[in-house]
Amino acid sequence: MKKTKKLLALLLAVVMLSTTLLASVNAIDWGGHTPYVPVDDDVLPTIIVPGLFQSETKYYENGQVALDMNGEPYKMPFFMDTTVEIVGAAVTEALVPISNLLINQEDKDQMAANAVADVLCETLMGKQKLDETGHFINDIRATEYNASFDQLSDHDKETVLDHFPMEYYIEHAGADKLYVFSYASLDNMIDIANRLYDYIQFVKEDSGYEKVNIVPISQGGSVANALMEIYNEKDRSLAEDINKMVFAVPALDGSTLVGEILEFGIIDEDNELYCELLPALLGENNVLSYVINIVLRIMPNADLHTLLDVVFDTFISEYAGYSTALWGLCPIENYPGARDRYLMAEGMESIREQTDWFYQSQLNSDANILKAIEDGVQVYDIVDYNKPLVHIVDSWNIPADGIIQVDSTSMGAYAAGNNVKLPADYVPTHSNCTDPENHDHKDPNGLLDPCTGLLPETTFYFVNQSHESSASNDVFMKLASAILMDSNFTSVHSYPDVFPQFNTGRNTKGIAKDVDEYRDYDTSKLSAEDKLELEEAIVQVEAMLNNTVVDTREVEAAKIRFYDIRDKIEWLEANNGDYDAPVPEKENTAYLDFSYLLKDILEILSDILFKYFGGLGFSDILK
Repeated sequence: MKKTKKLLALLLAVVMLSTTLLASVNAIDWGGHTPYVPVDDDVLPTIIVPGLFQSETKYYENGQVALDMNGEPYKMPFFMDTTVEIVGAAVTEALVPISNLLINQEDKDQMAANAVADVLCETLMGKQKLDETGHFINDIRATEYNASFDQLSDHDKETVLDHFPMEYYIEHAGADKLYVFSYASLDNMIDIANRLYDYIQFVKEDSGYEKVNIVPISQGGSVANALMEIYNEKDRSLAEDINKMVFAVPALDGSTLVGEILEFGIIDEDNELYCELLPALLGENNVLSYVINIVLRIMPNADLHTLLDVVFDTFISEYAGYSTALWGLCPIENYPGARDRYLMAEGMESIREQTDWFYQSQLNSDANILKAIEDGVQVYDIVDYNKPLVHIVDSWNIPADGIIQVDSTSMGAYAAGNNVKLPADYVPTHSNCTDPENHDHKDPNGLLDPCTGLLPETTFYFVNQSHESSASNDVFMKLASAILMDSNFTSVHSYPDVFPQFNTGRNTKGIAKDVDEYRDYDTSKLSAEDKLELEEAIVQVEAMLNNTVVDTREVEAAKIRFYDIRDKIEWLEANNGDYDAPVPEKENTAYLDFSYLLKDILEILSDILFKYFGGLGFSDILK
């Protein structure tokens, strides 16, 4: 009996000692259903490498930020003139040829197509046109952050966090450990990569650390390809400067959206043009999508196709095609054809030489990443999937995150299709798993095989998460932060109960912000019942936010409960706290809102026109 008591005492002492040691570790309490994730005592500085149009960029004249006719700074990404000026240009340059087209139902010598192309392309790209070497003709500059986050202005901090909500990293690693590289997204790719190389050296010197972490996001993945080639040319190893490289939905092999437009143009089948294109671009519930679908038929079908072809061809051949950064988003598969189409013309020699160089960096991407790992760089990847591409190219329904195909973001992971399960007899062509007998990389959704990707041991996936809302997924951002802050976070096997390899997408940016506004709400005018309900609703939202293993039902339940009590409070405020005022019952306003009804009517009319007349214009029908 005494021996038993001694043994129990010893076990208790061990447990207490372990608990004490665990408590002494600097850690984040993610709360909810998840355990602790430790944070290093001294976290290395991290550099964010932004995606497309994520860097604040301005248009300058005579060294000053240029102002439009209303005295306002031109706004990125296109620095367009005011509506009055755009309409004036359209009337001056395009009204007559368009009128002739509509009156004669014939676009003679493509006059209308050329006029529309000139106005649209100059409107979108006129301020940031590039020369034959791939450099801006005008003074276009991205705001540079030559200091850590803690030293930035309030405006710059707000701008950074709006694109990169790294609050968790800042709170636990320190604001002095975050840096943001910036660049104009249509600038010269080789210049961008060289500046990133220099920025890494600057951060090392500014922070006093021998190595840094980098987080290439979206287009930043393309920049990372170029960066790795820069290191090769300098005969330096990436590991000399970089500790961890955490890719976030990276365009490592560009985007099929860009590649197919460069090689083939936008979709040109009549059913896609008259039924799919505009709802995809403007939104399925946008009345204007279906209005334009119907109005387009005032032009003959052949002339409409010609007009679209001329617009896109002009946009690329005279404007966007000079952006080597844009060419960096062209996938390997599409580059040879796109090169033949646009880069063989006289005057494109310098552009072609630079894009050929980048194409080689894409071909070398996997080998460069593996070499970096061999030299000691830890490489991770975070991928969204199961969202088709925007419906503007023929291959829109390939496995993707809405903007970039999965093959690009995941470094080669195979998926059968969006919402298409791998067949029961599926046999992978290869596997990059380092320990097949002991590792389980199976997608619980049955949609994707991570082992065909280059790095299955360090690649994480979010199903049903769209590319553009990745930053609104708090778990996505917590995962990236945890990887950066914890030297023991080495693979998908490190914290599977906290950050499983396969997770579910969610958008919590709005609910998190709204809850913050009500956290200190003055509840003195509320009834005891409503006060308790608000408190419990906030607790429920916090528990949901702290759960890093996403349960969509938990997310929706927390949102519904919070917004129900918030709506009631707003109603009470509008009625001066009068509880006798009737609280309106929630109704499905989709059926009462005239705009929805109008949208449904126009969509039906658009579909009827296509069903019976295909792509024929009104004059074609009459003929």
